Amino acid sequence: MDWRLDALACRDALSEHVRKSVDEARAELVTAKDPYFRGIDADGDLPGDWQ
Repeated sequence: MDWRLDALACRDALSEHVRKSVDEARAELVTAKDPYFRGIDADGDLPGDWQ
């Protein structure tokens, strides 16, 4: 079963203004700055065999 199709059907069943609100909230979550992100090279000082 593909849960994405079920989710899309549920979303499409919502009224237009509710769908717009959901889309706006989702866009805000996707574009929010991550307060814990320290940069790509934040672990550059770790030894090579740390894994």
